[in-house]
Amino acid sequence: MRDVLAARGAPLLGAYVVPESGEREPAAAAAAAVRAAGADLIATATSGPERRRYTSTNQAIDLAAACQDRTGVPALSTVTTWSRTVMALQAHLLGAHARGVTRLICGAGSAPPVGNIAQTDGRWTVDAVGLIELLGGLNEGVDRHGLRLESPTHFDIGVRIRAAPRLSAVDRARTRRKIKAGAHFIVSSPVYTQGALDALLEAVGGAVPVLATVHPLRSLDEANFLRQELPAGCLPDALIERLERAGDRVGEEGECIAVELAAQFAGATQGVILSRADRPDLVSRVRSALPRPVIG
Repeated sequence: MRDVLAARGAPLLGAYVVPESGEREPAAAAAAAVRAAGADLIATATSGPERRRYTSTNQAIDLAAACQDRTGVPALSTVTTWSRTVMALQAHLLGAHARGVTRLICGAGSAPPVGNIAQTDGRWTVDAVGLIELLGGLNEGVDRHGLRLESPTHFDIGVRIRAAPRLSAVDRARTRRKIKAGAHFIVSSPVYTQGALDALLEAVGGAVPVLATVHPLRSLDEANFLRQELPAGCLPDALIERLERAGDRVGEEGECIAVELAAQFAGATQGVILSRADRPDLVSRVRSALPRPVIG
């Protein structure tokens, strides 16, 4: 994974796969469909626009294992620290490694929503930096308590980082901490403007490869909601205006915007990941729009 991501000039195309039911068989079938449509890698998520239901870390790992078994392509699984002790996290990680799920995207995570309202309470024993350090120790053959493993793990450690047009000194320092802790690559939050991606790339400074997440908007309501929830400038007025002009065809316009952004971002990163992969035809359109050949 690290060698592939480091290969400049050949951007990857990824797709998040999390079916409505959260069950393995639908996930595996969806993964096979988007793989056939041109996706180079599959990812499973626990939170964010990528998922349509709350998914635990264990479920994300289980779905990733099912996806890679069906497609023959190693999948990325999101691992979050919310409501997990360090020892529980370590058990999940070792279990994932035993099942061949070794490509991970680390994050702090959040509580599952109640109805349409997200929970704001937090229970974290370690943050994303602590999770990265835990994985780094396992890769060196040492567990959380300093005990030697029978053999070291070989995790590829990714970390999810928010992209916004204006990053504070605290945001930049947090990004550098995650890289210093041992992150091998970065997966951005959904990006809707070049300015947000440029700010993230400046903070990373070329230290590790970056994959940009592209989220196809499906309605004007969703776009307006995200504009209120995200930092200022993340969703530009011009994008909202395009969706408004689209009228009843707003979903189609959202997909057109996603294809344009994917082609644009691929030139500055090591690849893009589509946050909604239930439309293999959209995956195919994005692949065709990428400015350089995708690794097969």
